[in-house]
Amino acid sequence: MAFTVWAEPALAARSYCQTKKAIIIDAPNGKSSLSTEENVGFWIDEAAKTITLEDGTPLIVRRFNDRWIGAARDDVSYEVDRQDGNLTYASSTTKDGVTTIIIGYGRCRLATGPAG
Repeated sequence: MAFTVWAEPALAARSYCQTKKAIIIDAPNGKSSLSTEENVGFWIDEAAKTITLEDGTPLIVRRFNDRWIGAARDDVSYEVDRQDGNLTYASSTTKDGVTTIIIGYGRCRLATGPAG
């Protein structure tokens, strides 16, 4: 991400992250896993110190400083390293004896061109 652009306080920056995601499923009848790629988009508002998924879903901000943004939605936690643009995210759920673990990582960049 080009985080220096975020220095303008009244602007929200749109960021896209290309990620790789591993999904691990542990069920009574065995374990399985798969790996996939996923694009994650965010709106980051420096002035309001908020972060919203591209679809408009707001995240609960846990940390928002010059180095890190930490946020969550439901059972997914996100961490963005503002120095190098790296994103990590993870979740773990258990339902009816089946545990699903998702671990993702990737690199983010500031969107080019107008939003929309």
